[in-house]
Amino acid sequence: MKRILIASDLHARPDDMQRTSLFEQFLKTQALSCDRLYLLGDIFEFGFVFRGRILPAYEALVAAIGDLVKKGIEVFFLAGNHDIWMSEYLRKRGLKLIIDGDIHYLFNRKVQFFHGILREQDALSKFAARIMNNPTAVWLYSRIPCGAGFKIALNLARVSRKRNPAFSFKFPAERLKPRDSDAEIIVSAHHHYPCKFTFEGVEYYIVGDWITHFTYLEITKQGIYLKEYRE
Repeated sequence: MKRILIASDLHARPDDMQRTSLFEQFLKTQALSCDRLYLLGDIFEFGFVFRGRILPAYEALVAAIGDLVKKGIEVFFLAGNHDIWMSEYLRKRGLKLIIDGDIHYLFNRKVQFFHGILREQDALSKFAARIMNNPTAVWLYSRIPCGAGFKIALNLARVSRKRNPAFSFKFPAERLKPRDSDAEIIVSAHHHYPCKFTFEGVEYYIVGDWITHFTYLEITKQGIYLKEYRE
């Protein structure tokens, strides 16, 4: 294994296909030459499967990811809060599923993956998480006509992103999710701001997003690099 790439937070929307096209280009160029690709969630603004169907605007993106699998590249998917319902759909297309807190050994270093490194602190976010993870609520929502369901969810997703504050390094240490005691590197998505910091001797990397930063993480034997994708 020579090269690993990590990306997240594309938040692909049918009304902003330019960003999605750029990410597809990234998959067909940079990702095509890697050994592993980790997608750490929120690749889709609203990843939901209505009776076996996804949003038609997502089909080309899913196909581009699937093409990497067909070419022998390992693609791992950690679901985010916007696409937690896509896991089984993507697994059937050859992606390998991981969950919050999973650990992989990459170039002899213990790397722990999270969608977001901070615990949710407001009551509304906690309530929304319970609803989104409730099987009955998910089933009931899937009964809504496909077009109406997508329209409602995309509007809610836009509101959700606007109400979340920008990532700040000034947060209480107790808000960090528990990490494995032997983890050397923590890699996270969700917070959108690409950065690196060290806390208690552990390296933290936030991958960034494809809304304003267009960043990804590259890991090789030589080191770990935050990079910006340019067309």
